[in-house]
Amino acid sequence: MLELELLAILPDAEKLIQWGGVGLIAALVFIETGFLVGLIVPGGETLLFSAGLFAGLKTLDMPVWWLIPLLIIMAFAGDLTGYGIGRKLGKRLHNKKDSLLFRREYLEKSEKYYHKHPRRALIFGRFLPIIRTFNPLLSGSSGMDIKKFMLLSGFGGCLYITSIILAGYFLGQAFPKLGDYVGYIFMGVVVLVLGSLFISFYREHRKTAS
Repeated sequence: MLELELLAILPDAEKLIQWGGVGLIAALVFIETGFLVGLIVPGGETLLFSAGLFAGLKTLDMPVWWLIPLLIIMAFAGDLTGYGIGRKLGKRLHNKKDSLLFRREYLEKSEKYYHKHPRRALIFGRFLPIIRTFNPLLSGSSGMDIKKFMLLSGFGGCLYITSIILAGYFLGQAFPKLGDYVGYIFMGVVVLVLGSLFISFYREHRKTAS
């Protein structure tokens, strides 16, 4: 029965992607670094590659050459938001308690990498999930010059988003028959996102209960 219900949903997946896909992806790219959501939702490589793939398959109702600048802007806005929060918190960032969206362990690991390679962290750290999530906060709390942060973060964002979206886009262009499986690909991404959320909530619940 459940299989029949899922099969009934799949034909509408393309419409969901067309009408809500771009907005949802843009929102997740923004909040990933702006509000630490990247720690519980795979909003990075998975969503960007999927966005590129759907653009290559003509499923997304937006050309890839518009999609890339849009997501770069959203990522940059998220970084500036995270930077502002880090600037406001300052050293108090290290006094925050563990929660669903914050892990002291992750902060310490990111901080070590950031202080050792600040420029590299903002550019190439984009490709490392935990590092890119904490980078804006650490830049703000450490007092990095805003102009320097904007330059390095902007360059890193352009490199990261463009490369991953184009990888998915060219895959979709090279294998157009993947369009026959858009529904299944979409459901796979949804399951991955919801699965990550469930695992994060479960771990937090166990930690709170113990």
